[in-house]
Amino acid sequence: MKARLDLLDHLRAFPLMAPLEDDPEALSLVAEILEERVYRQGAEIIRKGEHGDCAFLLVEGEVEVFDYTMDQEPYTRAILGAAMHPLFGEVALVGGGERIATVAARTACTCWILRRDAFADLGNRHPAIGWKLLQQIARLLASHLEKTNKDVLRLFEALVLEVESKTILGR
Repeated sequence: MKARLDLLDHLRAFPLMAPLEDDPEALSLVAEILEERVYRQGAEIIRKGEHGDCAFLLVEGEVEVFDYTMDQEPYTRAILGAAMHPLFGEVALVGGGERIATVAARTACTCWILRRDAFADLGNRHPAIGWKLLQQIARLLASHLEKTNKDVLRLFEALVLEVESKTILGR
């Protein structure tokens, strides 16, 4: 019984689960569909360009999210630690398609895997739970999009300033 309560407390800490934090039965239903997987340091968890069918909740360890420049040089987009209770790969839960970044284990780590089929089945069997989780995923994705938009605007402004300074100096 204590192990189950510890699991639910740990699951409750993830922002994805915020709408269910006061519903132990709903959290238990989610816990039932999660698969635990351990990754060794350096292991690729997600590879950019591959088809995605699941999301990951980082339980222990640290991962690096990275992408590649046009010259195929890797660069770090984010470093996520278990203390942040991050969810990554969540686009696969609502649309699938290709992965947009690579995620690798910086340290040995443990993830709970939430497969799209199991997530959809949970939503079909328990529509209120599925709806709450979909709304939360939408909030998380909207937050990511807002940050990305701000980053693009900042880059565009820097580019304009650079072009203007070269134009002025070039006259």
